[in-house]
Amino acid sequence: MTGGLVSAAQAAPRAQELSLRVSVGTAQPVPATQARAAVPCERGKAYYTRYQSCIVVGATVTLLRNGRPVGNAKFDITHKMTLKQKSLKWSESVKIGKARLVNASGVTVRLKVTCGGKCKPDNRFPRGRKLGREFSGKVNYQDKVAKLKKDNTSAKYVFTFTKPGYSPGGFNYRSVPFRCDDTFWNRQHTRRTLSAGCAFHTFIPVMTTMRTLPEIAKNIRKVQSGGGHYGRIGSGKPLHREADQQAITDNRNKVCPRGQTPPRPGLSCDEYPFATTREGGHHVPANSRGTAWVPEEEQNKQGGRVTTFHKKERIVHRDAFWVSV
Repeated sequence: MTGGLVSAAQAAPRAQELSLRVSVGTAQPVPATQARAAVPCERGKAYYTRYQSCIVVGATVTLLRNGRPVGNAKFDITHKMTLKQKSLKWSESVKIGKARLVNASGVTVRLKVTCGGKCKPDNRFPRGRKLGREFSGKVNYQDKVAKLKKDNTSAKYVFTFTKPGYSPGGFNYRSVPFRCDDTFWNRQHTRRTLSAGCAFHTFIPVMTTMRTLPEIAKNIRKVQSGGGHYGRIGSGKPLHREADQQAITDNRNKVCPRGQTPPRPGLSCDEYPFATTREGGHHVPANSRGTAWVPEEEQNKQGGRVTTFHKKERIVHRDAFWVSV
């Protein structure tokens, strides 16, 4: 029939594809100033000391319709973790900052936390919360280490974002590495000299307690001023703890052998780098080590201060540290 009304067949409209595209910024590890009471928090940085860390990352959730952005949510995530010098239990706060929403209401966030080794997290972060207002939660951790052993690991954070009708999105990243140990025992390994605990072991602490031992400090300054400047901040060559007693004895005997006669009574041979370090003895070139005759009173105090420093900062075998005088 010509001239009639004919309706052309049309393809059914394509179903809209809705999805969430998520992204997270990086956090550059930055050793914080040791003297600070609390580590600073700054977006894009992972500040840490021996026992504290603060990570702040910026994140974006973009709403897509058929691959094209139709809205977004931008916010910061802040992690504050505090390890315990004398405990295998510690905690972390996780905060989702106030989100800047553009056509992005109803986006829900979920956090899963894991950690390797024998570390176990207890995730108390709230479930089912939507981006918008600031909210926070807590993660508790517990580690188990055998006698004289260490456990190196880190926390892994897995974030998932959902919105009804949209394909979910997510990202993950890790905390600053940490280590738990139970290595502080007497020589006979029958009694602990310090309870098991945990530390951010990649942070290099600074020993300052030699400053008030005048003659010992003088010898350290003299040695650090030449050669490889071992132990001096900025030299790139920290000292490293030696925990093996026979190695310590060998180190000392090589530079301060028994039977030496001091120039006058009341003096004792002092060496730097310390015998209790892997740089002690003859392990560094001759121009990077030295000895001096110092008052026995200072020498008697030095050993205790070194041991106290090891415990305070949980300096285990091979750990690095600086010496500032």
